[in-house]
Amino acid sequence: MAKLTLTERTPAHLAYRLVGWGLAAAALLYLPWFAHTPARIDQYSQVVAYAVAILALNLVIGYSGQISLGHSAFVGIGAYTTVILVADHHWSYFATLPVSFALAFVVGVVVGLPALRIRGLYLAVVTLAVATAFPTLVLKFDSLTNGANGKQAKEKLVPPSWTPFDAHSRFGPVAYRYFVILAIAVVVFVLVRNLLRSRVGRALIASRDNQTSAAVAGVNLPVYRVLVFGMSAAFAGVAGSLLMIYNPQATDGKFGIELAIFLVVALVIGGVATLSGAVPGALAYVFIPYYATQWTDNFGFLKGRPGAASISGVVYGVLLLGFVFLLPGGVIDGLRRLRARIVRVVPNPSWLPTGRAPAPRPDAEDLDPTFPQLTTTNRGNNP
Repeated sequence: MAKLTLTERTPAHLAYRLVGWGLAAAALLYLPWFAHTPARIDQYSQVVAYAVAILALNLVIGYSGQISLGHSAFVGIGAYTTVILVADHHWSYFATLPVSFALAFVVGVVVGLPALRIRGLYLAVVTLAVATAFPTLVLKFDSLTNGANGKQAKEKLVPPSWTPFDAHSRFGPVAYRYFVILAIAVVVFVLVRNLLRSRVGRALIASRDNQTSAAVAGVNLPVYRVLVFGMSAAFAGVAGSLLMIYNPQATDGKFGIELAIFLVVALVIGGVATLSGAVPGALAYVFIPYYATQWTDNFGFLKGRPGAASISGVVYGVLLLGFVFLLPGGVIDGLRRLRARIVRVVPNPSWLPTGRAPAPRPDAEDLDPTFPQLTTTNRGNNP
């Protein structure tokens, strides 16, 4: 039994939501001052960038019901687009974002074309082939990507002179890059949220739940299957550009099959078909390997031994299994169950006046089986 009950769309419910969003915004803005080193702020920047990549993958897996194991290639396309334009053509980091979005969208649409005829594990194999082929293409076109040595921009994103993030302030340039990545990520999250709440999003979810019913209702399934791949790839490309704002160095090893698999794992940890699930998934992706390595390096009999790195991988795997067994619906599902024990929100549809509940339906025994709209009490008053 919940300790507090709120009715949706009432002032109390609005205040409850505003307080929650305010606390979340305050925590994100306070993180650079909470960190003790610039390296920790860089980790926070990584979390935000990977959260965008996980959100993009969630569009395909969580809201479309398709399987993709190739989103590391789309992240790599965005990353290489940004670092090539900045290093070779002296573009601004911000100017490369639309190019990364458009290029990844086109590639995503091409990759999504097989989704018109194949589904399930067969589609997973096709997308996995894309993730496997991307590092090979990077090595092949070494004149553009610099091959195995990687592509690197000499200058990182520098804060303007009118901002308080100068070189003399504490963690100034590093904190500036964090806030830039955070601002772009917030825009992406808002765009995806509005997309899912629109007619397009409702059609997408309907096609995931029941394709036959969605087709009968007028949803063009082939168009939605391809477009969702394109949009998902486009946002993944933006995530790759954000990673280059954090650290403008792209190598073939960063965007291989390992990243593709761990993006799926992070999505499962955070929560499939949840917008906010991308955040705990990204936290797990960045910090679980870091602390697993720290633990094995500082543990007495493992310190300095050659097998310490492999042991950290075992610890990482055990922690991931613990997440799956303890929170099968993801971190967000667990938090929602915990919140339901404290706060209960009573639905109040928007088509009703604020504060009013739907009128109760008549009991089943009072309905006329021949004319359900007539009750037994007024049947005699109708011809």
